[in-house]
Amino acid sequence: MIPTTSTATKRPYYGTTTLCPFCSRLLPGEVFGRDAAVYLSRECPEHGHIEALVCSDIDWFEGLKRFDVAPIKPAHPQHSVNLGCPLDCGLCAAHRQVAGTMAIEISNRCNADCPVCLGDNRGTFEMSVAEIRELVEGAIRDQGQIGVLTLSGGEPTIHPQFFEILALLDRPEIGRINLNSNGRRMVQDAKFVDQLRQHPKVYVSLHFDGRNAEKIRGTRPELQEQALDRLCEAGIGVVPLILGVRDINDRELGTLVPALLQRSKAIKTVIVSLMAYMGANGSRFKPEPLRRLTIPDAVDSIAAGSGTVIHRDDFIPVPMPNPICAAIGYFFVDDEGLIPMIRAAGVDQTVACIQNQHFAQANEKMEAFFREMINNVYANPRKFPDADRTLRRLRTFVERLFAGNRQSAAERQALAEESIKTVFIMQFMDGWTFDTQRLSKCSCQHLLPGDRRVPSCGYYAFHRQRDARFA
Repeated sequence: MIPTTSTATKRPYYGTTTLCPFCSRLLPGEVFGRDAAVYLSRECPEHGHIEALVCSDIDWFEGLKRFDVAPIKPAHPQHSVNLGCPLDCGLCAAHRQVAGTMAIEISNRCNADCPVCLGDNRGTFEMSVAEIRELVEGAIRDQGQIGVLTLSGGEPTIHPQFFEILALLDRPEIGRINLNSNGRRMVQDAKFVDQLRQHPKVYVSLHFDGRNAEKIRGTRPELQEQALDRLCEAGIGVVPLILGVRDINDRELGTLVPALLQRSKAIKTVIVSLMAYMGANGSRFKPEPLRRLTIPDAVDSIAAGSGTVIHRDDFIPVPMPNPICAAIGYFFVDDEGLIPMIRAAGVDQTVACIQNQHFAQANEKMEAFFREMINNVYANPRKFPDADRTLRRLRTFVERLFAGNRQSAAERQALAEESIKTVFIMQFMDGWTFDTQRLSKCSCQHLLPGDRRVPSCGYYAFHRQRDARFA
């Protein structure tokens, strides 16, 4: 049966190009509102009328315009516009946003078989150091700086030249290296963790999914806990990566997220990536296109489960990509607990601080951001619980971080990241929600052989099926 929504009156928003989730045919699509939610529809000549939920809260969707900041267009597109998105990708001249994060799937071998795997781990390739060097040098030549470079797969830690690859990436043009891992190597190989400590730019995006992790990753939660403890004890930067799945762990988000933020100074960010029905196993995981977990649902789950600690307005859409793709919350964390920073600073000041970047930098903009928070709390003490204590904590931090020139830029950034923590909620597109209007502003981009760079959702949902390395 092809899912559809009710027959209530449509509120059309825009037309786009989408996919049939069954046969991957490119089709005209329409994004529209109905009742309290937003959907994407299309007509497939083989599979008929298909609709999927895009956003469960129409007010959230209609408020996205405020966060759709002017993008920074790539300076060196690789292709002209000919057949249209996504067929011209590489990037083509119509792409509107530079990359905040670039990713390389360094192999499609894995030491796990996750029930919801979004990858396609056929064990058919491992990229050489020379191939990776060529991709990275091409990206640096085109864009100058890479804020975050993600190594994924497959399971990147089992690549036989893994540490040679890390050494290659230790260059000033790359801000940080994000290692997407299931954590098994960290648990099984203490020497590996010791070697990883020698690469301070590396942050490990560690799969960490709560009590029902085995239903999601096929991995016992005890193993994920053990991997997290190993990394934190070693002082390696960790980004717990929760895959949020409706009816499995969505109601646990409100306890998981604040606990992780306060668990260790080694934890820099918490990412909640919402279930996308694609990849070798994800495409077979029971799809619920009209009940899928969307960003407003995840925000509400975090707020409801955290008690009074986190509110819905502590999150805003991320203003670098298309703002429907991600939301972010900023939290100041010290030994006395959490202070939600967006609530204290205000939305406009937050957007001004972080627009066109995925991570805040410890610079003059951040100092102004903190001083705005201090001014707001001082001027409106009734709005903030325990305002005097909050002011003391914020002032102490600003003096420590910005007074004088005692620290280098790197030391200041490291100090900032111990106390300024982010929660990202990300919604990747799949065949049900694929939308080239969203794709054209994607700031997460995959580096592919042949000096190609494609938006990550375009790669996962469309281009990987046409990647000869997976044949």
